[in-house]
Amino acid sequence: MDRNTIIGILIVAAIVLVWRSPWYQDNVVGHVEPAADSTAVAQPPVPQARPAETESVSNEAPAPAAAGRAARPKKTTSVRDTVLVVSNNLFRAHLSSVGGGTLISWELIEKNPADSSEYRYKTSLEENAPVQLIPGSAEGNLGISTDRDLDLSFESYRLVENSVDEAGVRTIRFALDLGKKSRVEKTFVIRPDLYHMEMSVRFRAFGWEEINNQYFVEWQSGLQSTEPNIKDDLMYYKAMTLQGGERIDYKKGEKKGQSSGETEWIAIGTKYFLMAIIPGQPGSGAELFSDSDENWKPFHARLAMSKQTTETHHFKIFMGPMDYQVLKAYQTDLQKSMDFGWKLFKPFAIGALYVLQYLYGVLHNYGWAIIVFSIFIKIILYPLTRHSYQSMREMQAIQPKMNAIREKYKKDPQRMNEETIKLYKTHKINPMSGCLPMLLQMPVLIALFRLFRSTIMLRHAGFFLIRDLSAPDHILGSVNLLPIILGAAMLIQQRLSSTQNPQQKMMMYMMPLFLTFVFYKFSSGLNLYYLIFNIFTIIQEMIVKRGKGGEASEAAAAA
Repeated sequence: MDRNTIIGILIVAAIVLVWRSPWYQDNVVGHVEPAADSTAVAQPPVPQARPAETESVSNEAPAPAAAGRAARPKKTTSVRDTVLVVSNNLFRAHLSSVGGGTLISWELIEKNPADSSEYRYKTSLEENAPVQLIPGSAEGNLGISTDRDLDLSFESYRLVENSVDEAGVRTIRFALDLGKKSRVEKTFVIRPDLYHMEMSVRFRAFGWEEINNQYFVEWQSGLQSTEPNIKDDLMYYKAMTLQGGERIDYKKGEKKGQSSGETEWIAIGTKYFLMAIIPGQPGSGAELFSDSDENWKPFHARLAMSKQTTETHHFKIFMGPMDYQVLKAYQTDLQKSMDFGWKLFKPFAIGALYVLQYLYGVLHNYGWAIIVFSIFIKIILYPLTRHSYQSMREMQAIQPKMNAIREKYKKDPQRMNEETIKLYKTHKINPMSGCLPMLLQMPVLIALFRLFRSTIMLRHAGFFLIRDLSAPDHILGSVNLLPIILGAAMLIQQRLSSTQNPQQKMMMYMMPLFLTFVFYKFSSGLNLYYLIFNIFTIIQEMIVKRGKGGEASEAAAAA
């Protein structure tokens, strides 16, 4: 076994160690907490039956929040509540008068039913059910509380306004009298074609000093899982906040997260969907925690708001897709809730996102967009890699001379190195240039790995026999075909670029086999990209071999 083979084995071992390391899992793949049950991941709460779509429904108020907040007394009396159905072109929701507008349901409407390539707001391709973002046991969402035992999240507010103007903008206002002419009003405005509704909280004749001049806007139910692969969805499930331009995350198993400072928003996200409370003026702090140790647990998020010169605070309540363009339009760095992995690869991921979305606008299918993008990347890298492939060919041609030098000077390592360097200079060969193609494409490949796994644009996007480009292809039932084809393509490419040294044949078979194993569970979109890239690499190898690269190799061999 020669030195190159040993180096190759060490590289493969290093890749395996990095791939299994906590750093790689956290920054590239995403951290997964082990399930409480080693045989299964706990199922998320099953949505309960929703109120019928009438303007108002009377039923008993929901039970109070689970234990875990010692300062919050449980509500023991039942009240009558009014549930309003509100909707626009993008969502349909239910608002309860308990808590002055508690969100107990938020269902996303199909974005474009006529276009099968457009991402669809369905829980799965099999069930084809609309995405419901709020669990059926929801309570306390958008409630108001304080740290002085004043909790208005479960009080019964009066409905004082419910109107729609000529532009289709709906306004709903709830009011709660607190005594001594003190009053709290919560107003909701729902506009067409937006993923959010506006909420304002107004305190009238209110004793701010009694609550330390601060109150909290609550979100207590977490979010509902929307994907058939719950374990995969759990990898991305977290509560977060943006303070000082930096995102602070709270994941399962972590301690209670509480921080003060200028707060741009609080949010809870799954793999593809997000709930965010965005104040009109920055809040004064945030608190992220959970009362449950279950795998899919109801994350709680609290946004602290301090008294200002005005009596009214304004908010936007966003509940929609993790769509980079949609989130960026809010101009509050809401797009930072998306996780593109390590900062080094983030620019590549965002750049690829823009290019793929542009190509989709032209081709109307993300499968074809990925293929064109792969060819585009290969064209960009071609001038940089052409010389590299020629150098690899020349290295193969001078291999007999290198073996002769090793044999002649095997007892004099210094002279061996001198003669080897002289040989490289004579034939104008850079021995490190063979690594250049892999090094150049790695940032793009890693960025695409993260992009294809966590952006909603590929969710349920089909391409011929592939039903979902964001997931493994499952073309042959439970067998993923694309990684196998990819492995075969990599093996062909290895055979074309390898030397005739029989000692290196083991590496020639080991790398494709190893990468097939690595790519087997990756998204079919990423496998499609890398397969096309390797096919064009094979074509490039053949061109170089038959063209000037082959002539250079023959000349080097004859020298």
